[in-house]
Amino acid sequence: MGHFRKIILVVFAALAAPLLAGCMPDTPKTHLTWDVNTRLGKPRAVATKSNSAKTYVYQDKYATPTPRPAPNYVTKNNTAYTPVTAKPLAPVGGAPAFAWPVSGRVVSDFGATSSGGKNDGINIATAMGVPVHASASGTVTYAGDELKGYGNLVLIKHSGGYTTAYAHAERLVVSKGDFVARGQVIGYSGQTGDVSSPQLHFEIRSNTTPVNPRSYLTTTSASN
Repeated sequence: MGHFRKIILVVFAALAAPLLAGCMPDTPKTHLTWDVNTRLGKPRAVATKSNSAKTYVYQDKYATPTPRPAPNYVTKNNTAYTPVTAKPLAPVGGAPAFAWPVSGRVVSDFGATSSGGKNDGINIATAMGVPVHASASGTVTYAGDELKGYGNLVLIKHSGGYTTAYAHAERLVVSKGDFVARGQVIGYSGQTGDVSSPQLHFEIRSNTTPVNPRSYLTTTSASN
């Protein structure tokens, strides 16, 4: 009988072991959130005592101090600040050799106009659809019709800080970012914008300052 009882106890113990294991609470899993990972220092897990499963609470003893000490490798910038003024820059040297963009008669010259206004360039009378040529090599920085009064307009940036403008075109054949060579066709003359006859408004600017195109063009007339 005693031997039989021992066999029953061994069998019972073998069956009870997995049941008891299933009733045991799961081992707590630690899980870092993005918030913890982005804080300074390494999180430290502290277990709190309770009658149920252990709960892990993250404490960051390396939180950002106030004030935060400056790193030793930072070098203080002692360069004096120079405020930007609205005064235009003086024309710079090294201007390209500018050619006339179209052939024709100048109908409005640079400077004061008869109506009391001011012309920042020159207006050259042309027939409709005449090819407009780049006055010098450069990069197109604008090609469109958003500027009121100018119609279809092209701006080209050149070396030495110079920019040329070509307004009132009937249509354009270049886009922003294009590199154009001197003499390359950039559009065709027209009557767009605030003009009443076909013509090309042509400007040369040194940085943002308008200059008299006649002083920079390689010839005195557009017959070339």
